[in-house]
Order: sequence, then structure tokens, then C-alpha cells
Amino acid sequence: MNAKRCTVAIIGDVMIDHYIIGRASRLSPEAPVPIVEVVKEDYRPGGAANVAANIAALGYDAVLVTPRGQDVYWHILETLLNELNVTICPPLELNLPTIRKTRILARSQQIVRVDWDNYIDDSFCDISRELLSVLPTLDINALVLSDYAKGMVSERVAQACIKWAIEKGIPVIVDPKPQHKERYQGATVMTPNKAEAQLLLGRAFDEKFTPREGARILRESLSMEAVIITLGAEGMTLVAKDDARDFPARTREVYDVSGAGDTVVASIAVARGLGLPWHVACEFATLTAGIVVQKMGTAVVTPEEVEASPEWVKLKPYFDADTDY
Repeated sequence: MNAKRCTVAIIGDVMIDHYIIGRASRLSPEAPVPIVEVVKEDYRPGGAANVAANIAALGYDAVLVTPRGQDVYWHILETLLNELNVTICPPLELNLPTIRKTRILARSQQIVRVDWDNYIDDSFCDISRELLSVLPTLDINALVLSDYAKGMVSERVAQACIKWAIEKGIPVIVDPKPQHKERYQGATVMTPNKAEAQLLLGRAFDEKFTPREGARILRESLSMEAVIITLGAEGMTLVAKDDARDFPARTREVYDVSGAGDTVVASIAVARGLGLPWHVACEFATLTAGIVVQKMGTAVVTPEEVEASPEWVKLKPYFDADTDY
């Protein structure tokens, strides 16, 4: 499916997702909680690293711009990304533990999630300088800002990236956090989910205030080309300058929505990096999201899975090497 080439850079909060999977058949004598007998453990890229993993798994080039960690979890994450051929830069090392989210599952049900978070504040201005110094070296078709509110996408980084990308004619795709709304001003598009969109707007959706109207307000107030609101089982809503429409979800069975937003961001970034129309980008994103939510935990989508989908037939011509839009 990747007849055309596309390189996407991702700047954001990198983490590793840790899964402890086991059986639970009895309660602990110490407290009314289940005892989980561990069967296996699994590690997967999370956060901005999952966006990069999804882009690379689809067969496109992903450049993850992030400081390297120095603990064992970073080395596990780096190995996973290397296996996917994700390029990691710059060479700066960050002496902080890698953000880790551990999920304990039994009988396919998540029992608890334990987070090891780290936050970077303005005292790490040298990291901002290092990240921004990489921009002129990038030869890319799209830029993703993956903001998980851990500090990597600071106001300085966000605005500098957007300004640089606009000057280069490169689309900027933002996975937003509502509290950082103003720093995304001028980006090409952002992809909040329903809850995030309502927080960004300061009001809930209802019969009189639809996601489409909310997307229009966000697009105009933040001077973006488009806003895409993901609505879970209801699909997604697109509002662009010359296009506004709804896209139904493409899945019949939802197993796990963890990381589905990262898959959407990755798909939109690839499509826009290829110069494809907004409606094609959204149809491609609903296709890949429909595949990934049928998998356990944070996961990626392969070209083989995309091509096996009935929806791919009408999208394929847009991705062919000899087609320009």
C-alpha cells in the first residue's frame, strides 16, 4: 500500500506500555482483591512512540524526536522501535526514568493500571533548545505534535514547530491536551476525542450543539485548516475550510481502545503528508482505527490488514505512486 514515500516526524511525550497478563481464580487473604497468577509480560511503545510505531508499521518513515532515556525501560523501548525501523533523534540523553504505564489483566479484563509519570518543566530549557535544533535537519512530509501533558510539547516547542512547518509548507498534526489549547494556534489540524473536544470548547455536546459545530468553532478560533473530532463508536467528524462531514466507525467489535487515538493521528499524518484530501485522510483513519481497536492494548496496523479490508478498494487509488492530488 505504500507505493508513495512519506516521512513523518513526531515530537511529544514518549512512554512505554507494560502489560502483565495472567489468571485470576481466587481472592487474596490479605484484602478483597483478586490474586493474578502471571502468565506473561509484554512491552509496547506508548504515547508519541506509539504514533511513530504506527507510522512505521504501515510502511512509512517515522522519525521520533525525543531525548534518549538512560534506564532499562528506555532500552526496551528503543529495541522495540528499532525493530520497527523508527529513527530516533537527537543524541541528547535525559536522566529521568522512562514514563511507564503498567496494566494488569486477567481473563482479558484490565484489573488496574499503575503509572510511573515524569514531568519536564521549564528548567529543562536545554532540552527545548536541543529539540528545536533538530528541526532544520529534518527532511519530512508531515510533523506530529503528540501532547500527553508531560512537558515535552511546551509552549515554546509547540509554537516554534508550527512556525517552522508553516514556513516549509509542512502540515502539522496535533494530538492535543485541552489545557494547552492556545499553544496549538496555527497548526494544520488537531484530532481531539469527544471528551477532549468538550473540554477545549468549555461545553458539552447535545442535540443543539453538535460535534460538527464544535469542530467549526475550534478550527476558526485556532486558525487551523481543519479539526477532526473522534467519537469512538460513532466514528469521527471533520470540519475543514471547504469540507464538513461525518464518518461512521468501521469496526464491528471493539476489544480495546487503548492507543486508538495514536493510530488515528498516525493515519492522518501519513495521508496529509502524501497530500491526500481531507476526506481520504479521515476514511483511512477510520479504517485503521477500526482494525486496531479489535486488538488488545496499544497496537499497530499492518499494510496486509489494511489491504484485506473491503474499504481499501476505494482508497487504494489515492495511495498509488502514479496518482497526484
